[in-house]
Amino acid sequence: MKNKFGVTKFFVIALTFLMLIVGCSPAPKTASNSDSSASKTPDSSATSSASSGGAVDLNTLDWTKADDPAVKNEEVTILAVDNDGTVSKMMQRFTADTGIKLKILPVDYNSLYNKITTAALSNSSDIDLVEMDTIWAGQFMSGNIVEDLTNVVPADIQSQFTQSSLSSVQFNKKLAAMPYFSSTKHFYWNKKMLKDAGYDAPPKTWSEFREMSKKLTKSGQYASGWSWKQAEGLNCDFVGMVYSFGGSFFKEDGTLNVNSDGAVKALQYMTDLIRTDKTIDPASLQWTEDEVKKAFFAGKIAMMSNWEGMYPALNDPTQSKVVDQTDVGLLPGEGNVVSATVTGSEGISIMKSSKHKLASLAFLKWMGSKSFQEPSFIERGQYPVLQALYSDPKVKAADKTNTIDKILAQFQYGQNRPNGPGYVEWADILSSEVFKALAGNKPPKQALDDAAQKITEAQKKAQ
Repeated sequence: MKNKFGVTKFFVIALTFLMLIVGCSPAPKTASNSDSSASKTPDSSATSSASSGGAVDLNTLDWTKADDPAVKNEEVTILAVDNDGTVSKMMQRFTADTGIKLKILPVDYNSLYNKITTAALSNSSDIDLVEMDTIWAGQFMSGNIVEDLTNVVPADIQSQFTQSSLSSVQFNKKLAAMPYFSSTKHFYWNKKMLKDAGYDAPPKTWSEFREMSKKLTKSGQYASGWSWKQAEGLNCDFVGMVYSFGGSFFKEDGTLNVNSDGAVKALQYMTDLIRTDKTIDPASLQWTEDEVKKAFFAGKIAMMSNWEGMYPALNDPTQSKVVDQTDVGLLPGEGNVVSATVTGSEGISIMKSSKHKLASLAFLKWMGSKSFQEPSFIERGQYPVLQALYSDPKVKAADKTNTIDKILAQFQYGQNRPNGPGYVEWADILSSEVFKALAGNKPPKQALDDAAQKITEAQKKAQ
């Protein structure tokens, strides 16, 4: 999934305020809004009543009751990104399959976060389900905006999801949403360019990548191009690099750590590629993923990191100058790290303010099943969250480019951006300082030390 990031600081401040007032609010009266895990498991009193012949509590979260006939009389509303109507068409199958009515509120991505936080601030119950980007998980959980599904979705169900899709909807080991689709960045290379330079296979380590890049760079051609414009795309690439070099964004106690040894090594490596070796197209400092894609399609760069969905366009002569010359596989690792990449997967969450929680849970149960995941890939090319579907005959038949196994392999090495509360503000600080190092305005270690200090100051102001 392409990187998307558009959040106003007003809503960051407003959501911080919401987190404070919610924390001081009286205990909610409905069982589903209680912090007690018992109200969200099959052991709840509402479930016991139902199992003994009583009425089903339609505003509780009980996985075993999500298919109860009483739920068919419900109607739920979902706020989701849909730019061309195909998402709405796909989701309407929920009603046909379950009998539960679904009202879809389509929205563009850049409006999604603001609409969710507006609904939360007003305590509106008009929206039951919302699409959640991975970078909002901590904000939504700490702000008490969405339900904690950790003990609601059975562990054996969670174990069926791809690593990237499951980790993307978690914060602090809590499940903030049901995985919606799988997405990470992948490694693409031009086989012809590599062969012309004397290589029969892509690099497996970043050390190999650096040496190969020197031979691949020549007049009119660069070894690689990157989305290193000062924006969220830069953070995405930096995250993958940090974990590749053995780094992490969190200390053992859970506190943020943007200037770890691994992070410094990663940024030094990135800086060396573009400033010392000069094997990266210098325009990368102004490029987003779309510009990188265009350069690769035009045959101007030999390698790139980008999201899935490049095929079949890469082999379409009306769109590409490198037809049948490219391949996709694992991003390189370093040392003991086989590979690392950033996740772009998203999920669907249940709003705390929803008054139709059981029907909402029924939607999540359906969405996370083959009934939705299989046709979503076949008809829309959206990669499934269920690992088993990658060997499904219908899914295999729909994979006309024979790349699905290579895409799945990368999903197992996905790493989250530091999606804690306030990330929407940290992101600007982090990308700004990383960019300064890449542009040669600061040494990498100083840039990350400055980022750490500024982020700490921002955290204190938000408290």
